Amino acid sequence: MFSFIWWIIGFYWVSAGGHAFSQDAPLLYWLSIVFLAFDVFFVVFCVALACLIGIAVCCCLPCIIAILYAITDQEEASEEDINSLSKYMFRTMGDVDKQVAGIAAPVCGVMTECGTDPPIEHILLAEDAECSICLCPYEDGVELQELPCNHHFPLHLHREVASHKRDISVVQV
Repeated sequence: MFSFIWWIIGFYWVSAGGHAFSQDAPLLYWLSIVFLAFDVFFVVFCVALACLIGIAVCCCLPCIIAILYAITDQEEASEEDINSLSKYMFRTMGDVDKQVAGIAAPVCGVMTECGTDPPIEHILLAEDAECSICLCPYEDGVELQELPCNHHFPLHLHREVASHKRDISVVQV
């Protein structure tokens, strides 16, 4: 703000005073010229700096984002993480099983948790009775594992789950 005010006053003194101003008060004249030159330099410097920052942000921002993404990229799930997931046995439900259980919904099968006493069962609707990774329907008797997000997959797809590079130890919301 001071620079803008000085620019107006100093430029007026130098241009309005003309030759008489340089003769009557040469020190004030040259001081005004020096301050005006400094003011021009300062404005040019600020504009150039703003342009450099703008160019740096436009050109380097994609690089910065890529570097930050690479730094925060998580490693793949370990074998220990995958083995700590709950294991289930899938069993298809026929029409007779559905009638006995009194289920009217389009149920395809039941996931029974292994190693629990009493066994914990999860009834799967027809659209949920398929692999979350390869989208193939489950066969009767296949062993499954369930992720914290409630997606499930057959045990033979360990590597595909690990390669998704997500933390499977906590529920992702």
